[in-house]
Amino acid sequence: MYPINYKMKKKGWMIVIKAIIFDLDNTLVYSDFANNIAYREAVKNVIGADLEICRTRITRDNIARQFPNLSADDMSKVIQEKEHQYEIHINKTILNTALVDALKYMKENNMSPMLLTYSSKHRAEQLLRYHGISNLFSAKYYKEDYEGKSKYKYATSTLGLKGSDIILFENEQEGMKEAVCDGIIQKNIIRFV
Repeated sequence: MYPINYKMKKKGWMIVIKAIIFDLDNTLVYSDFANNIAYREAVKNVIGADLEICRTRITRDNIARQFPNLSADDMSKVIQEKEHQYEIHINKTILNTALVDALKYMKENNMSPMLLTYSSKHRAEQLLRYHGISNLFSAKYYKEDYEGKSKYKYATSTLGLKGSDIILFENEQEGMKEAVCDGIIQKNIIRFV
């Protein structure tokens, strides 16, 4: 029924973990730099404007805020060009080797780790293939799977998991807050940056 049924003994209690979930961007693979360069090039190529590289991840929402008069058609072109630019700059992503070593150990020991990401399937698979880690997951879920839900709500409701069933590897403070709000127990979240 569940990908794993891993038992751990802790202070006399038997804890059953039914899912080990990994976030992708900036948890398994540091991708902000490539993402931001891709957006910068896309904005420049589509609308001829300069976009500053910043320390935080550039998103579609950032573009919309910075260019409030950008038409829906131009935004679609920016997104399409960003995907093209990301392919060019994927070599600027960096694998989190320490966490990937843990992921490999889990896979080798039949713990069946899962991927849960807000990335599109196309971009996530592109990143996983580039770094050679696509085959390390028992299941992968992408933004297309969530239908407007948070990815953690998806894990707890659609996959039929309780928050106490999940160990989560996440890098973002906001992602951790979202996970807790959606029922994943705080002590089961491992912040890995």
